[in-house]
Order: sequence, then structure tokens, then C-alpha cells
Amino acid sequence: MVDVERSASGVVVTVTQTLRPLTTGPIWPLPDPAACGDPAALEVDPRVAGTLAALLPTRQGQSAISLVAEVVRFVSQRVVPDEHDSGPQDAVSVLTRRRGRCSGRANAAVGLLRTLGLPARVVHGVLLTDGGPQRHRWGEVWLGEAGWVPFDPGASVGVVSVRYLPLEGAETVVPSIRLESVNEEGFSSLPLRGGLRLLPTVGITLRCQTAPPQGERVLAVLTGPDGSRWARLGVGAVAFPDLIPGWYRLSWVLGGGESQTAVLRLGEVRDVQVALAGKGG
Repeated sequence: MVDVERSASGVVVTVTQTLRPLTTGPIWPLPDPAACGDPAALEVDPRVAGTLAALLPTRQGQSAISLVAEVVRFVSQRVVPDEHDSGPQDAVSVLTRRRGRCSGRANAAVGLLRTLGLPARVVHGVLLTDGGPQRHRWGEVWLGEAGWVPFDPGASVGVVSVRYLPLEGAETVVPSIRLESVNEEGFSSLPLRGGLRLLPTVGITLRCQTAPPQGERVLAVLTGPDGSRWARLGVGAVAFPDLIPGWYRLSWVLGGGESQTAVLRLGEVRDVQVALAGKGG
């Protein structure tokens, strides 16, 4: 979500994201790619299509997001990032030369995805680094009910950091953009596979049960690594589904007792159970 408000010195843009597993991804091939609503995202360069089979094997019936990850990983490994590269940045050129700027790597991934019947497009914007803002290009792929899902060769699939700021106007003066603060704990907690941060397709469920004697009323509040908060009220147990890996802060009150807090690290285990004790338990 992007929020814009005016300030005395200009405009303050706040980018926030709630990271949840991508559980609605379709199976490849997509049944109706044209439903993406963007005809340009379906345009295929025949030169890319002619080289795809030799470059990247595909499997009918695999999840579309796993195929996207394979394509982005392939481009990340095949095309060396070089922001000083002066050659053409179209998909075929950078795949042949095996070198390109961020725009070329994004074009390569988008071109390959379109050839596979996955609607894709390049996103123009700014990457807000600690050393200052930089013009950047990344991509989006359409995955049915999941909508447009971002990716960036060499960085991530399924999500990009809050440091990425899409811009419509190419004439935007980049030096006028300043990074005030950033919290990337949620993004940094995502699993790293082949050099890419991947948004999980299966979430973690945290089940909280009251310690014996059970049956007490429990109010639990969970704060995620990206700052998201969820509250649950139940008797004897509550559950928080569809969580991503990372550090969480769990606060709870049993009956009319005092509030307690614990810090949890969720990892690869998909179903985690914790016992909630009362004060002194």
C-alpha cells in the first residue's frame, strides 16, 4: 500500500506491505492469460520463443509461481548485472550477451515468461538504497486470482522490498527523492533459495492453547516481522494461519489475568503449537 501526504518540504510517500503466503497461485499453463486485462503483457517476441526450449525446460502441471521462480533464477544466473553495459537491453540481446543492466534483466525475464503464456510486464521506478535513490526496472507477472505478482532478477520472486517505488513519470527527478526510514524485517525473513527471496506458497499455522486446566478464555495478539498485527479471542485455544517465516511477538491474556509476552521464531515447520500459561505458570 502506498500513502501520500504533503509536508512542509514536499511530499512524504509511505510504502507498507503485509506479507502473506501466495496460496492462490494457479497451475501452469494458465487457462485464460488474456484475463489479465493488459494485452501488451501477452506480446511475444518470436526471437525469444525460438530460443526458449533450449534454455529452460518446463513441465506441464507445475505451479505457475514455481515456473516464475525458475525463469527469474535462470535470468539471475545467466545474465551478469552490469549497470555500465552499453549494449542493447532487449531480451534477446542480454540473453545472448549474458550481460545487462537492470532493465535488460527485467526485459529478459518478462520475455521468457510471456513465451510461456504468463502475462508479464516491466515496472519502472526507483530503488531507494542507503546510498541514495537509483532508477530501477523490475517485473510483474499475472497469476490469475493472485493478480500481478512482482519479481526482480537477482533479488526476489513473489514480492519486492518496500525500497521499491514504482513511478509513472520517467521525467521524475531522482535526486529529489530521499529515504527517511525503512523496516525490511519482513522481507529479510523470507527464505533465500538460489540467491532469491521467495514468498512461500504454503503458510505456517501458529496454534496457541491454554495450559492445563484448559477452557480459559484467551485473548492473543500476534505482531509479525513486517509489523502486521492480528488479534484472536477464543476459549482454550486460538490459531493464526498463513504466516511467513520470521520473528513474531505474541502477547496474551488468560481470563482476567495479566498480559504476558513471548518472542517466537517461525521457520520451516508448517504447524507450530505453543502452550499459553498464566502469570507464574
